[in-house]
Amino acid sequence: MYRSRPTEPKRATRQRDAERTRTAILDAAQTLFSTRGFTNTGVREVADLAGVNSALVGRYFGSKEGLFRATLERVIDISPLLREDRRHRFGVDMVAALCDSQDASGPLAMMILSAADPAAHAASVEFLQTKVIAPLARWLGPPDGEGRAARLNLLWTGFLTSWKLLPSQPLAGARLASTRRWLEATTQAIVDEGAACPPAGQKLLMRGVVGVGRAT
Repeated sequence: MYRSRPTEPKRATRQRDAERTRTAILDAAQTLFSTRGFTNTGVREVADLAGVNSALVGRYFGSKEGLFRATLERVIDISPLLREDRRHRFGVDMVAALCDSQDASGPLAMMILSAADPAAHAASVEFLQTKVIAPLARWLGPPDGEGRAARLNLLWTGFLTSWKLLPSQPLAGARLASTRRWLEATTQAIVDEGAACPPAGQKLLMRGVVGVGRAT
């Protein structure tokens, strides 16, 4: 006699709509932040590009700063490349990610163009440390994982800046291929610095063997 209301399908539909709206806002924000920077991008402009009401930006992200942070968090992620089975070819894989992706320079452009705003600059520094340097340092391990991670970041950002953001003519055309090979080799060399350092357990074993030798 009485039928229950089909609340679950409606709830699922609303959830899918919310996810699509959030994704559209983030896509629009990434486009504008990486071409105009933080200061020159307005919430209304992001909403217009996303095709949504500007009030939804505040609803999902709280503020323009919140939107900037959410966009950075989405676009900065080195973790897919940090697997042990990729260590021997990390240079090739990483340079492919930099050179073959259409938006590889997007996160860097966002950070550079937004550096004049203190809040955006602080967010950029924070995410660069937590999403790139720290996980890369843990993956690299000793010796000096953090220092090597910082050198790799310096190498990659310098390349992207000179290639995409402030284009250098010598990196154009056929010369890019040789630069790419150099970047692969240099990246791999920094990764392989750790190969000369035995794991902690192996170090203890070696010390024990040396100690036994001395005792005899």
